Amino acid sequence: LCSAFKYSFCFVFLVIALLLVGAFVQFGDIPNSNGTIIDDLDSLGDQIKTKGVESALSFTISVLTILGLFVYIMYSAYGLSAFPFNLVKTRGSAARELNKLRVDEIAREEKERQLAAKYADGRPVIPSDRRLMQKLARDKERYSELQRLVESEHHSCWRKILICCRPFSIVLGIFLTLVSLAFMASVTVTLVDKYVYSNYTLGYVLTTVHYKYSPINYILTYAQLVFPLDYILVLLLVFYIASCTVNGIRRIGIWFLWVKMFEVIPGRTMPQGLLLLSALFSYAMVALNQLMMVAMPTYSTYGSQHYMVKENGTMVTKPCDNHSPEGECQLTQLASIITRFTIHANLYGAVVTYLVSAFVGAYVIGFIVAAVRRKRSILEKAVGDRDAEDDPLLNL
Repeated sequence: LCSAFKYSFCFVFLVIALLLVGAFVQFGDIPNSNGTIIDDLDSLGDQIKTKGVESALSFTISVLTILGLFVYIMYSAYGLSAFPFNLVKTRGSAARELNKLRVDEIAREEKERQLAAKYADGRPVIPSDRRLMQKLARDKERYSELQRLVESEHHSCWRKILICCRPFSIVLGIFLTLVSLAFMASVTVTLVDKYVYSNYTLGYVLTTVHYKYSPINYILTYAQLVFPLDYILVLLLVFYIASCTVNGIRRIGIWFLWVKMFEVIPGRTMPQGLLLLSALFSYAMVALNQLMMVAMPTYSTYGSQHYMVKENGTMVTKPCDNHSPEGECQLTQLASIITRFTIHANLYGAVVTYLVSAFVGAYVIGFIVAAVRRKRSILEKAVGDRDAEDDPLLNL
């Protein structure tokens, strides 16, 4: 009970400290500079003016967002590539794994027989052979446990269902790989737009999308013409990114710098590991708002708003964008809060842009690793899970 009060008090203290810092820190005004970006920001008027209490909340959310972006760099970037590849790659035959275990067991029994024959006359056992006997006894228990795990996996109904669904798994894996590539391409296009047409002084804020080749942004902008297709696509995209984040944490484990703290094993994860997993996932979900602003800037800024314009004597309905007539479209609450805080705290905008760039770089590295790395066999998976449970450092 005392530990619960202690951690609760620390949490409340940190939240109050962040709110107080955000309330009393003086943020700058919109930079005085000439150019279309400044004109566009001025045209937004009250939509980007700071508002009392909101500054404190925005500062707190921005700190959590930066923590969440580190989670994306460490875990989600690899999960976005490893999760689809894992659906495509095949795992080795369980029968072959059992045969390998039996061969190893025969070799172990042969060594035991040799040692027993060597000391059949009752002579003293030398220390090196005693250690070898102890190792063979431990290996016997280990082989028995691994054989039980592999046989259980081999005869499980779930494995038989997966084998029947193998063609669908391959198709789904290829499709999800394309989704990941489209998402990262959208993020990359917006980053290039920021670096070319904005700068550090403005926190890399964009008021106009210059490059129209963002796949996710393009699809969602026109999917809103068929209600509620865009909402369904966004929901599926968020669910996919969340699943890849959890998958990345499960594959990599929970680390603190170079020390591996917890291994995430289904049904056997320590309670402290589950708590840290929940915290990392929460930070990632907070940062997802910022990531969506980068991946689909037009859709995140105006949502499903439309405006009417006269073309060739007829009224035409168009999705809202940065070139919409003044007063016809309003920024979404997400875009308004993020733009408002970023333009007055340009350091935050710059840090977020650099972290998202690192996220793209981590994805490229993770994609290469996931492409060349073979899928773990049933035996390797069982050995890895067993060793993780026996690791004294992970059970502190």
